Amino acid sequence: MIKGDGKLKGLLLKEWALYKSWLFGSAVMGIGVVLVLPILLKRYLITEIPIQEIRIVLMFIMLVFSVINIIFQFNNSINYDNTKKDMWLHNPHSMHTLIGVKFLFSLFIYFIGNVFITSGGIYFLSDIFVGNFAHLLNLQLLLLVLMFFVGIFVNIAWLFFWAIYLEGKYWIGKFSLITTVAIVFLMASYLPKLISFLSLDKVLNQGEISLKFIENYLPTITTSNFILNIGSIYIVEELFAWIIFILLFWFTCKWLERVVTR
Repeated sequence: MIKGDGKLKGLLLKEWALYKSWLFGSAVMGIGVVLVLPILLKRYLITEIPIQEIRIVLMFIMLVFSVINIIFQFNNSINYDNTKKDMWLHNPHSMHTLIGVKFLFSLFIYFIGNVFITSGGIYFLSDIFVGNFAHLLNLQLLLLVLMFFVGIFVNIAWLFFWAIYLEGKYWIGKFSLITTVAIVFLMASYLPKLISFLSLDKVLNQGEISLKFIENYLPTITTSNFILNIGSIYIVEELFAWIIFILLFWFTCKWLERVVTR
């Protein structure tokens, strides 16, 4: 067990050595864009808009950018090992472990970056978010949890489509990229229609838990441009989603193992 833990630690240290600059870059960019850039924009360009409104817009822009950033970092990490397949072929760990370490480290960078982005925004928006420290902290935690789930989803989705791309590359070469993009658009277009056709939403929307009470522990929002409306979650839907995520991750790793060893 200790030997295995040591090897796992080695994988994490390798990721740290290769991608720690992404972590520091995310933190510095988050603080710079959300805290410093609004001051410069207010002083030199956008003089008619309150600085706090500029800051809240930039905070959400940076949260969107963080999703793009996690895709690029995760893609860069798995592509790095794919170009040196001996690292996978002669590694004692399973493909699930090798990809899982990259997956978790990517989420770690993403989460820390979002901590800096939300901290630079929420705690410096006293005219928009009115409340005590606990209210502001609850709002930050809520945003971080939501963004964390988004990060899990996009990483698993990207891993799946990356596996499709590699499989296609083996069979059709350069046309694999076009085919993969087409598959992405087709799935995005027809998967919701399929769910609606099968009436899965009626099955999944079971075990409703209202989260409306959370609004009592959040700050008061003074601008109409930002409305926070917390609805409900459904136990069956959440369980179904997590089962799909886990199975998709397991299936994709097994698929990649076959592609790499072919």
